[in-house]
Amino acid sequence: MTNWLSDRLDKICKLDAYVKPERIKDSIKLDANENFALDSKFISKIALHAIKQTDLREYPLEQFEDLYRQLSNYSGVDKKYLGIGSGSDQIIELILSIFGRNQQASIFTPTFSYFINRCELHDIALDRVPLTRDAELPKLEFLKRAARSDIIYICSPNNPTGNQFGEKLVLEIIDTFKDKLILIDEAYVEFGNYNLAPHIAKYDNVVILRTLSKAFGLAGARIGYLIANEKFAEIFRTTIQSPYPLNSFSLAVATLALSYERYVRQTVELIKRERKRVFDELFEMNGIKVFRSDANFIFLESYDSYGRILSVLKKEGLSVKAFGDIDGHRGCIRVTIGTSEMNDKFLKSISKAI
Repeated sequence: MTNWLSDRLDKICKLDAYVKPERIKDSIKLDANENFALDSKFISKIALHAIKQTDLREYPLEQFEDLYRQLSNYSGVDKKYLGIGSGSDQIIELILSIFGRNQQASIFTPTFSYFINRCELHDIALDRVPLTRDAELPKLEFLKRAARSDIIYICSPNNPTGNQFGEKLVLEIIDTFKDKLILIDEAYVEFGNYNLAPHIAKYDNVVILRTLSKAFGLAGARIGYLIANEKFAEIFRTTIQSPYPLNSFSLAVATLALSYERYVRQTVELIKRERKRVFDELFEMNGIKVFRSDANFIFLESYDSYGRILSVLKKEGLSVKAFGDIDGHRGCIRVTIGTSEMNDKFLKSISKAI
């Protein structure tokens, strides 16, 4: 093996890999922020219709245009501002591999670990600004340090803390740094308080990242999209992205799912109500700190109860995302807001442990 390749592989081996959720047989999955409020029969019906109208012998051509039209209607922006990818993570990968070389990115922590992982893989220097103890963004510190970077990444609402920083604050950051590439990750935006799509035409340096994995319950179909200025979106579609980033089946599923926007929004409202109920009950429990959420999950610190909570939840057949100690927060756990029955079992189980 050539020396440069061997050296590169040795360097990559030392990086922290992105850890996918563990599949535990027969467990209640509250670890990956999936949407179980959507009826599985609804998803199956869409999948069945999609496969009936798909000829897998053919390359997908007009199906892309169908999806762009539906995404335009849903997002409220012209399709000239849109790009499609195999999940928003694939779009992140492409953007960083093309625009991140020899650059520095500013992030706050904790945030979406996949973005951090890809920056490290592509040798993009990271300037990490810790959030406050209440998971708020220290504005002055972030503005001062971001001035030295080329890329700014804002997860809105943030994963894993769940909170969405105020729209005024995020727009202030964007207006301050018009010479930097600003990535706004809106994977959980349907559960939040605002979205930035109405502002996109004003900026030539902002890229909004979205997915159909969360609110639309299509995590297995791997469908993401971006919203950006016309020039960026066109170059992304025609040159950066591969000719066929989605297969015909996923394209058909996505297009059909978007036609059921009203039903999806009803399930989003259900999740929001359940989120409030779960938060209120956790807030009354001793020994943990629960953070207000604008996403479809809740983040909490469990301190000395961390190991005991995880043990009890596992025994009760519940899977949650266990972070441990991160960025000054102790015994961190993220739990997806599921159906009312799932949430009841989680609340009952965690109350046994603390």
